[in-house]
Amino acid sequence: MGGLLATLLAVGAPSRATASELEYKVKAEFMERFTRFIDWPEVSFPAPDAPFVFCTVGESSFGGYLERMAAERKAKGRPIVVRHMAFPSSPEGCHLLFIAQSEQKRLEEILSHIVGKPILTVGDTSGFASAGVMINFFVERGFVRFEINMSAAREAGLKFSSKLLKLGRIVTTESEP
Repeated sequence: MGGLLATLLAVGAPSRATASELEYKVKAEFMERFTRFIDWPEVSFPAPDAPFVFCTVGESSFGGYLERMAAERKAKGRPIVVRHMAFPSSPEGCHLLFIAQSEQKRLEEILSHIVGKPILTVGDTSGFASAGVMINFFVERGFVRFEINMSAAREAGLKFSSKLLKLGRIVTTESEP
């Protein structure tokens, strides 16, 4: 597990980066690394050479870092494509959907468009995981951490590695007991 944690946390960032820029670089790194520990159903990819699509909705502070990362890496052995969407654009074709805090008031509506679809939802706003987002970032004592909503992941048909589950804080959906 120590190797996984080191892999997830290893981020090279310039020392002149602001705290917010660094935080979003760490979050982008986590998102790419999550793909290594989550399995998507084969039907998620229309062709063997289809790209892995990272989508974002709302105002996020990735500042081009996702695009730079996509140009250098692969996810699940596939090239990465980044799409920035304005809701209510269809999330069809997305494999990972980052939902920014700016979309908090529309979260329920956004999630209603992807119920049961194999799209990993990721956010960074308090309460997002319990509202149905699969992985939600939070900062604790200066470190980026994450919580996982397994009910939402199961409903989407995604399989999370036990190694990833050990690193996240498991939460339940608000409607669960």
